[in-house]
Amino acid sequence: MDWTLFGWAGIQLEIPTTWEISGISGDEKNGYLRLDDAEMPRLELKWAKTRKKKPDLHKTLDEYFKLVRKNYKRGGNVSFRRNVDLIKDEDFLKGHTVLGFSWKGGIRANGLIIHSPDTKRITIVQVMGRLKENWRPTVLRIFQSISDQGDPKNTVWSAYGLRLAVPKNYKLESQKLLSGYLLFAFTRGKSRKLSIERYGPAEVLLNEFSSEPNPLETWFRARYAKAIRGYGFEVTPHEEHGDERITFVGQQTRLYDSMPFSPLLVLDKLRKRVRLTFFIWHCYHTNRIYVVQSIGRHETSEKLAQEVAKSIHCH
Repeated sequence: MDWTLFGWAGIQLEIPTTWEISGISGDEKNGYLRLDDAEMPRLELKWAKTRKKKPDLHKTLDEYFKLVRKNYKRGGNVSFRRNVDLIKDEDFLKGHTVLGFSWKGGIRANGLIIHSPDTKRITIVQVMGRLKENWRPTVLRIFQSISDQGDPKNTVWSAYGLRLAVPKNYKLESQKLLSGYLLFAFTRGKSRKLSIERYGPAEVLLNEFSSEPNPLETWFRARYAKAIRGYGFEVTPHEEHGDERITFVGQQTRLYDSMPFSPLLVLDKLRKRVRLTFFIWHCYHTNRIYVVQSIGRHETSEKLAQEVAKSIHCH
């Protein structure tokens, strides 16, 4: 069985590579996510912010058991156990309050309720399996890999083979998880925006522009014509790890660009301009196109896009 690191809303854990997102709701403060394999639901995550220093996890578990009974009663009667101690390591999730549980019906599950005083969040992690499945090693590996802190600077986000790291001060605004297209869009304040997109299959998308000197750049200019209108760009094509890459770094162009001003006034106006950076690459190995876009009024917007692009390993 192959494994991979999965991250969402600050929660990180290892999962089998065959498990993928099948349902998602909420935001970074309060939300729900489910992972399925080809046969059945495999993992559920629920998270919620709390103001209480010592929340009653047993009360939280009572409410969760009600949801389980409602959602899984078709498989027959559901029996529950709490205070299930699967992991004996005293240092497991040190500094957190942890309550283990299990239940059995048409399928069975083991789970943890975790309260982190640092993130002020209650997280429920539940792993499900068939009744006669030898799944204890899988459950243990997932539980032992859980972290709700991870990298202190970045938050890991994952979906359908795409994994990226974004600074914690950028909050997820929206996502689209479609066949052939993935989007993660983040914001920081009113003027800073960051987006990561993945398109496929690249061969089909670029075929229309195959007669052009640079099909990838021509595709990008056509696809993002509205987004780049009003900007002047410096374009830098290059290759890296066998992938074709193009960097677009631009600033807003304005009417007064052709007017004479003092050097200090020109510098002041340039500093206030919106900067737009794109890192685009065609991954030949996976037949996909990646686009990382950063918008801001500061020169660090280019560095941000570069760092996020580096966190993505397409193959």
